[in-house]
Amino acid sequence: MTYTFLLLLCLAALPALGQDTEDVTEVEVAFDSLRVRTVAGRTVAEWLRPVLKQEDFRLSAHNGFDEGNGFILFWGDVEITEAGDTIRAERVRYQREDRIGEARGAVRLTDGQVVLEAPFARYFSREEVTIFEEGVTYRDSTSVLTARWARYVSVENRAEFAREVTLTQSDLTLFADSILHARETEESRAWGRIAADHLNESDSVRTLMLADSLYRNASRDSIRVAGNARLLRLDPAGPDTLVLRATFVDLPQPGMLRARDSVVVAAAAYAFRADSLDSEQTEAGDTRSRLSGSPSTWVQDTQVVAQRMTMMDGSPADTLRAAGEVFVATPDTLSGRINQLSGQALLAIMESDSLRSLDIREQARAILFMESEEEGATVGFSGSGDGLRFHFRGGELDNVTFYTGVEGTYYAEDMLDQLSNLRGFIFSPDNKPDRHRLTEDFWKTWSDRTEGGESTASDPCHQEC
Repeated sequence: MTYTFLLLLCLAALPALGQDTEDVTEVEVAFDSLRVRTVAGRTVAEWLRPVLKQEDFRLSAHNGFDEGNGFILFWGDVEITEAGDTIRAERVRYQREDRIGEARGAVRLTDGQVVLEAPFARYFSREEVTIFEEGVTYRDSTSVLTARWARYVSVENRAEFAREVTLTQSDLTLFADSILHARETEESRAWGRIAADHLNESDSVRTLMLADSLYRNASRDSIRVAGNARLLRLDPAGPDTLVLRATFVDLPQPGMLRARDSVVVAAAAYAFRADSLDSEQTEAGDTRSRLSGSPSTWVQDTQVVAQRMTMMDGSPADTLRAAGEVFVATPDTLSGRINQLSGQALLAIMESDSLRSLDIREQARAILFMESEEEGATVGFSGSGDGLRFHFRGGELDNVTFYTGVEGTYYAEDMLDQLSNLRGFIFSPDNKPDRHRLTEDFWKTWSDRTEGGESTASDPCHQEC
């Protein structure tokens, strides 16, 4: 038989003398049996199958024990419902005055769209906030998060996670020190020791990211990373692996990338440094990248410097176009000197990760070193023309073709020291990004940050770089 009582109780206890009775809240208590006794001067009550109802708050359990000090202990299939939220646990200790409940043992909080599971939770009824301090797993329609600590704000559908946080979505795995996740907008913000593994589902290209902070909008499939940002791109369609470093990187949508401030990129066919990079995939499937801020590009041992550049990665050849104060330096293996080109416009063609030709126009000038056919000695040439083209074989200069308007002077081997470098001379091989070192550093940091967390990405650079 179930007994029901209607009690006028303030959550703290009975109203104090002189207290406004309008603050008193009705609590309905139902139970199968009740035992009341005095222990150490306190009146305690033991309930069998209690059910408490107060406004939109309802609590039920197999057993209840009123400790007589403002706390009630419930155990055995405890269930609390309030404002659309449901909490289930093995045990709950509820403080009536502050309306704070501590749930322990197979804790499960849900509003029908979000589920949080943990061994322990502290529920603040007035604020509609739940704190998880001993680990938690969060699930909604798009995301799964795990962490050692979390704070869930029910009224805002917002969750805050800290300490060894992992976010998993259909195309993303993210490790971070802390994450703020908003379910309704599908936005996530992460901070500290970021390691993210993102899959472009349209072409299966996988991008691994390291940074100090990250913003993710799952509904738009966009990501922004900042603070010592590093990216490693793994393309299953080919052996090439690209590594990128910058202060700020934005991937606003699939196939687009923007990088700012101290941009460094190293790939199998080329490497470059620039102030900014804007890259996008064309309808034909090629990738167009625009570099600005006096970029420097290296293709094997050849260095190109200009005010701005555009690179096109495609089939059958990759191209590099440069404009504004173009300067090209390429070593001459026979003499040990540096062949030089300058002009206002350049087109370079690369095939199979090797430089094939350099075509320079507009105010073209050159300093070249070559072997004399008659004596086998090295001779030099300094000249200018409407344009000229370098042809390469095996990555080394093979021959030079001049266009119209050629003027120049040849220098015998004993007069080579009289040649002066072209205006704007730059040749800094030590400044070329080291792809192997960048990749090794990336994987070491990735391993440190994921701490053994499994990523579905492989590490082809251990064999290929």
